[in-house]
Formats: sequence, C-alpha cells, structure tokens
Amino acid sequence: MKLFFTICLCLFSPLVWGQVGVVSVTDEDQHTSTEDFYHTFEYQIQPLGKNAKWKKCQATRIGRRWFATAAHCVLECAKAGCNIYMDLLDEDYTAMATVRSTPKKPAVFIHPDYDLEIPALDDFALIRLDLSRAPYYYFRRVPNAKPGEAVSKQTFDRFLNTNRRAASKLRRVLSGDLPPILAFDDDTYQLDRKLSVISIFDGVRSIKPNPNPVYYVKDLGFGYTKNFGIRSGMSGSGVMSNTGELVGMVSANLYVNTKQTNPKTGKPVTLAYDFFLFSAFNKPMRAFMEQTMGSDYYQLEFKDAYPQYIVPGKRGDHSVIRAIVKQIRQDAAKKAKKAKK
Repeated sequence: MKLFFTICLCLFSPLVWGQVGVVSVTDEDQHTSTEDFYHTFEYQIQPLGKNAKWKKCQATRIGRRWFATAAHCVLECAKAGCNIYMDLLDEDYTAMATVRSTPKKPAVFIHPDYDLEIPALDDFALIRLDLSRAPYYYFRRVPNAKPGEAVSKQTFDRFLNTNRRAASKLRRVLSGDLPPILAFDDDTYQLDRKLSVISIFDGVRSIKPNPNPVYYVKDLGFGYTKNFGIRSGMSGSGVMSNTGELVGMVSANLYVNTKQTNPKTGKPVTLAYDFFLFSAFNKPMRAFMEQTMGSDYYQLEFKDAYPQYIVPGKRGDHSVIRAIVKQIRQDAAKKAKKAKK
C-alpha cells in the first residue's frame, strides 16, 4: 500500500474577526447555544519587530489566568516574542486583554516535546493572561483593519450601556466559571460523546457538528475523527463535548490518499481519507500543565474519560491512521538526524 499524504495544520488564516466555541447536538445536551461557550476566544498575535504581520488563532480559558491553545499557533511567539490580544467579545465593539511575551519574560509556554513536523502530538501551549490585571484596548470592528479601529473606553462603555446582550456576554466572560477537562489515561477509547466546533469568520458564526465516531488512541497520543468542517484559522480552539467537557485542542487536518490494487480486477484504486486531529489531555500533557501552572493547576476540574465518557468494548480499527502517522514520524526523525549533521 502506497501512502500519499498532506498535513494541513489549522494554521493562521488571514486576519479576520471571529471566535471559536462549541454547540450541542443531541437532546441530552447541557449546552444549547453559542453563548454557552464564552470561555473560547479568538486572539490576535502581533510579532515583535518591524513590518511584522498580524496573525490569528483561538484559545480556551481553562484557569483564572491561563488559556490553552495549539503550540503551532504560538511557536514563533515563544521564540522571538509577541504581543497577544485576546478578543473577548464577538460584537461590533470588543475589549481586548493584552499580554506581551518575550524569551526573557515569557507569557507563552510550549509543550517541551512538541515537534512542528509531527501533527497533533504534544501540539499544546499555555498563555498566561490574567483578565483581572491585564491592560485592555477597545476596538470597533472594521473590515481588513488590524485589529480594528481603536476607540476610547468611554465609547466602549456607551456601547455596553445600549446593548444589554453584549454587556451580559462580557460579564460572563469575566466570571470564574470554566469548563471541566476530560482526562485520558493510557488506553484506546471510542468516546461516548458528540463533538462540535463553532467558527466565526468576519462576524459570521458557523456550527460544525461531528456525526462521526471519535477516538483517542494511546500509541498515537492524540484524538481523531473524520474531518467535519474544521479548517485553517480554527487552530487552538477548545474541542468540547456536547455535555460541556473540554476534550482537547484543535490541531490539524490530515488528508490521506492510499493506492491499492483491487484483488478482483487487478486495477489500482485510490482511497481518500480526511482526518481531523486534536491534542488530548493525556498524562504527558497534564504533567506539562502542572509544571507550568504551578499551584493554579490544582484549581482545575478534571473528569476521567474512563468509564463514563467511553463506549464500553469499542476501540476501533486505526490501521490506516497508524500507518500514515508512522511514516510521518519516521520522516521527521530522518529530517532531524540530517539537520544535526
């Protein structure tokens, strides 16, 4: 079987306004509206240096002063420094909490085992940003403006005074109510939950429900399912269950073409696969979080995936994705070895 693949990290898209969250998909859901997912945000990245281009990604607030995102979103930020603008309100006017990260005074922390050449595995980072202490900037959304038209706090306050919905959203954002996190141990599971992701580009919300089985595979170190509409610009968004648990972080799409021979006709057949990969809160990830967050880590609420959140006795056939990931990792190892010479 010959494998031809394309890794599509859900990398930065051109600057657009938006926010990523999650919605429910069954009658048993606790979360029924986009406003329920007020802990997931879009953020703008301004690299330090002249002529630096703004970029965007998503993050989910998991602690009083911590946001989780994808490592590939902020890898360059951690290396060279940047300003991060966390967009807290998906309205015509918004408040942005800001933080500067530099190599000497980091606010961005990358999983130490992350390798850009290997999709999804350890694709996780933390942003330290305390909303109660961070400086704020206020903007009116303007198409193609980076990050928008600056307005005064007085102008923003007037907007809130005349827009109850926006004011209510912001109050909820600043509250301490955060999602529980689904913890995976060393096993392979099919999840007994539905997933969906909301993307917002140019102020338009798009709900992406997942109708397919979802798996966490121990030896791969990440979760996956068939792609259900996840695309560039949505990286770092929290992958949530329909009952409100944070399951992982949007990482990558993996397009796979396999060429096989039809045993009946002897003719070549091409089979195409399109996987969505997400980093999961397994033991190595939780160890990194504990080391980075310190005492804040013990304020997080974890729920064990086993046994409540899995389908008993179902592990799935992961031969295709195992084969392609094995090839990717072998190629990455060869590339790293060659670079050292």
